[in-house]
Amino acid sequence: MRASKRATTAGCGVLLGLVIMVSSGCAMQNPTGEVTRQVRINGEAFQVTQLTEGTWTLTAASGQQTLPRDGMARPAMIEAIEGVSGCKVTDSDYSQAGRQLDAQVDCAGRLKN
Repeated sequence: MRASKRATTAGCGVLLGLVIMVSSGCAMQNPTGEVTRQVRINGEAFQVTQLTEGTWTLTAASGQQTLPRDGMARPAMIEAIEGVSGCKVTDSDYSQAGRQLDAQVDCAGRLKN
């Protein structure tokens, strides 16, 4: 049992060195029934949620703050969505007045670890 827990934790791993960390906990279901995973980017908590088979979103864990837009933020957020979804982000755009990053993903060619 202990070995399988380690394998699960290792599967979530750390992306971009120590910049992005995917939570090793179980996915949570939000009130609308969507599956949400929490990630950390530069120490800040964000939630990655699958809306449809090909659409994922990233929001601040608080849900109210505007997402960072500096030069390193967007690539890190896209990397987080790819890490949680296991799919390649093909397009992304901010929505909800900058509080959400929407991403279209291609899962046919799943990311190789």
